[in-house]
Amino acid sequence: MSEVEENRLLDSEFQTISSEPLIERLNLETDLGTIDLLVNKEAAEFIISVLLEFLAEGAGEDAPKFMVHTEQ
Repeated sequence: MSEVEENRLLDSEFQTISSEPLIERLNLETDLGTIDLLVNKEAAEFIISVLLEFLAEGAGEDAPKFMVHTEQ
């Protein structure tokens, strides 16, 4: 792989480490190897919010195929 190529996400999986407090191990398989992260509730909410912002930019065939409902 050349230096100008991006590191692509190939697969992901998670394993719950603890329910209280909520902690999971997130494994991201990439072109360059595995990224292993411990994620708490706050970090998971941040990741989801960033991904939802990204998906909201999609249009046409790239438009999100789901709706998110939240209770406040």
